[in-house]
Amino acid sequence: MGERTDMRLLVLIARSEAAFDPLVTGLLDVGISGATVVESRGLAAVLRQDLPIFAGLAAFLPQTTGSRVVISLCGADRLEALRAYVAELPPGDRPLAIALPVDSFFGLEPTS
Repeated sequence: MGERTDMRLLVLIARSEAAFDPLVTGLLDVGISGATVVESRGLAAVLRQDLPIFAGLAAFLPQTTGSRVVISLCGADRLEALRAYVAELPPGDRPLAIALPVDSFFGLEPTS
C-alpha cells in the first residue's frame, strides 16, 4: 500500500469533444499517462433523451449531450503543472477539474 501524502485523485470533465484533445495533450505534457476515460452524459442530455415528459424544455437545455471524465492518481507537482497548462486554454476548452488528497492507495502503482 502506498502512503504518499503528495498524491491527488484527479477528476477532469471535458465538456465537449473539441475540449478533450487539448486535455489529453496537457496530461501527457505534464507526465500523467495513466488515466481512465469514461464516456458520460450531463443531466440535460438525460432529460432531453430519456425522459419525454421534459421534451418541451429541450429548447431551454444546452445542446451538447456528451462529455468525457478523466480519472487519475497524480503527484501534487504534476497537478500544478496541469493547472498552468489548463489556464492557457481558451475558456470553452477548459475542463472542470477536481483534485482531492489521497491518504493511501493500493493496487497498481501510479505512473506519476
